[in-house]
Amino acid sequence: MNFEITADNSPYLKARGKIVLNACPGSGKTTAVAYKLTTLIEECEKKYGKYSGIACLSFTNVAKDEIGKKYEEIKGISLGYPNIISTIDSFINQYITLPFYHMLSVPSKRPSILNTVEFLNDMHLGWFPNIKGQPLKVSYPPSRLKIEIDGTYTWDGNKCNPKVADIAVFERYAKAFKDWQINNGFINNDDSTYLACKLLETYPQIAQYLVERFPYIIIDEAQDTSEIQYKIFDILISAGLSNIEFVGDPYQSLYEFREARPDMFLNRFNDAAQWQAIRFSDCRRSSQNIIDMYSLFRNAAEKAIISTCKHGTDHQVKVIRYDENDPTSLIEQYQKLVDSDSSNYILVRGGTHLEKFGIKPPSEEPWKNSLAKMLINAQHHYDKGNTKSSIDDLRVFFVEICFSGSDYNAKKEEIKKLKEDVNFNIRLFEFLKGMPKIDDTLKNWTVNITTYVKAHFGIDIDLQLKQKGAVFYALNLKELLFPEITTPFPISTIHKIKGMTFTTILLVLSHNSSGQNISLTDFVRPASLPSEKQRMLYVALSRPEVSCFIAVPNVISEKQIIAQLGNTIEFIN
Repeated sequence: MNFEITADNSPYLKARGKIVLNACPGSGKTTAVAYKLTTLIEECEKKYGKYSGIACLSFTNVAKDEIGKKYEEIKGISLGYPNIISTIDSFINQYITLPFYHMLSVPSKRPSILNTVEFLNDMHLGWFPNIKGQPLKVSYPPSRLKIEIDGTYTWDGNKCNPKVADIAVFERYAKAFKDWQINNGFINNDDSTYLACKLLETYPQIAQYLVERFPYIIIDEAQDTSEIQYKIFDILISAGLSNIEFVGDPYQSLYEFREARPDMFLNRFNDAAQWQAIRFSDCRRSSQNIIDMYSLFRNAAEKAIISTCKHGTDHQVKVIRYDENDPTSLIEQYQKLVDSDSSNYILVRGGTHLEKFGIKPPSEEPWKNSLAKMLINAQHHYDKGNTKSSIDDLRVFFVEICFSGSDYNAKKEEIKKLKEDVNFNIRLFEFLKGMPKIDDTLKNWTVNITTYVKAHFGIDIDLQLKQKGAVFYALNLKELLFPEITTPFPISTIHKIKGMTFTTILLVLSHNSSGQNISLTDFVRPASLPSEKQRMLYVALSRPEVSCFIAVPNVISEKQIIAQLGNTIEFIN
């Protein structure tokens, strides 16, 4: 792969020290980061030795994998030790929380960092009533409790509502569950990040060790970094980290629900005394007309984005007026306007909008307990070629049916023992290969799987159908749980396509912006940082290379549309 050094990206490639790179969509920032790594790796080894390396971190697995792929295309080899490409969460877990957890002076010396801690909802750690005298876990299930950066407690990111529970009772309740988690070593990523920050503050030698191990740190998609993650990097800077880069685009921050702080990215970018501020303003992806449309959401005082794309098209942004009650006709019209061999996507705001196009989430499950779903997940993973996940699912299933009365810790120990039992794992694999297929009626599958478990393990299981579960008996189980809708083009929410590129997109707007909706009323230039909905529009409109279509409900007149989008648009009749 040949990388082109340009006047736009050259200042970033040459820069060293504390850097904030504000990169517009389609500017090739991922490739630039990968190319810069090839140089930094050589510099790092010469200056710090062969045991110190670069940590290149990103917000998601998809983003960090893309950097690794680009590096391999440029260099011809994968990036390896002592350098790493990782997510921020994994970096914090692997290099701070896990190795230094024992320094917290708690009974558990090495924790398990879990994706979910739903098991807490079934635990009882004392009597904590809400205002109505009910258990507080009815109002605030403990699995969604969180310790904030200042040590206070929230539930799902919100403070306790005094109309729901006494604040002091909530604090005792939250502390009881968080203390239990930390003492027993069953924490989630939020807990891990908080504890990592505390470890770095309490033991400066940990930060000094990390700076020696990784004297260069690059944070990609930095607009999605949280306040406490920024604090961790600030501690490393105070410990001597002199080469750190925050790379991103604050206008593409879509994860405020996960505490993303694009404002903190901008604060650093605007702090000329402490940081080198560098921009990428050349867009290699889209034509100028498309760029001008999504630039509406940028600060007018910022440097304009200039198209440097080479496909030679500069089509006007096209508007299709449609009937919100007839999305099928909209899809048919879009199909007539684009090349079916190209990459074309239809983008909507959220899950409720997917349903309008016939794409529905899995239907309601007909069982009271989780046993059937464990078996179905195991087979689904196996059919997808992921045997390891299938065996893991079956191991949990077996412990659940054999040790149903045990507490969470005891079950975890049993799972650990079974994982080391080679003969038992072979039995699970043989069980997996012969499992009854879910491409059958619910009734047949329920009878067959119950018989199959009895024959293989000598255990009777009760899948406990809900009272209304019988109405599903004649339905195909696969279609019931994994409905697939056929459409001419992929239809996706905006969150899921961030970072992707398409030939054309059709962005579907609603008649107003209530609730989850996005509409024409969101097309106004913001005074400062755009709203979350405006950032969604920015991301969606910056995906296409050639053509951008915007679907507007036909209850809105052409005059109103022009007033919001400008007179350079083209109406499709």
